[in-house]
Amino acid sequence: MTPKIFGWEHLTYLAVCLVIAITSLVLIKIYAKKEKVQNIIVRCVGFLLFACVIWNRVELVLHTNNWAYIVPDSFCGMSSFVLGLTTMFGKRNNAVLHFVFYVAVVGDVVTLAYPDFIETTSSLFVRMTFSGLTHHAISWYLCTLLLVVNWFRPNYKRSGNLVVGFLAYITVGAFLISVLKRNDAFYIFNPILSGTPLTVWVLAPIFTIIYISFMIVYELIKRKLKKKEKPDVDLVKIIKSNNF
Repeated sequence: MTPKIFGWEHLTYLAVCLVIAITSLVLIKIYAKKEKVQNIIVRCVGFLLFACVIWNRVELVLHTNNWAYIVPDSFCGMSSFVLGLTTMFGKRNNAVLHFVFYVAVVGDVVTLAYPDFIETTSSLFVRMTFSGLTHHAISWYLCTLLLVVNWFRPNYKRSGNLVVGFLAYITVGAFLISVLKRNDAFYIFNPILSGTPLTVWVLAPIFTIIYISFMIVYELIKRKLKKKEKPDVDLVKIIKSNNF
């Protein structure tokens, strides 16, 4: 029987992923206090993500009998590829994360909630389908892990990284289309959902609005938390200055 979006296979997969994710993240938060341990965990998950997205690309190559498909041609696929590499070899809060983190999170949440590709196969556990769904799940998990262990912190001052990253993706897409003769890449010509106008030229402004809204909320929350902490700091200074 063909799996359905929000069918029992899809919902069971999401439930299992959530249980594993929440349990492991809580344990990491409690016990992985040292930066060295956190780095090892992040790099291991990054390697797992990189291996999973390569697995998915190999399955696509075998399915299409075309080696051009080894290069990710979607925002989710390329973001999983880049996120895996930058967490394996990059430093904490590196420049690449200030682009790929946001693209990965949005793509992962949308895809896990509405994985339209699962309805094109006979089972959720067909290798190409399962590897695709799993690299989205691991990518989402890794992004959450980066926040939990303070490996990444949003910063509106590094918003320019989004522009650079977007142009890099579109450049890769142009190469895939013009040189490797792919029909499309990164939704430059075809919409993400057939019958809709959702090409990259429509998705990019929508993403920008989401990003700006997120940063405004994030900054407001951050400033409120700082205000709550400030009186305590001032109290400590008063006590020290008066030799209490």
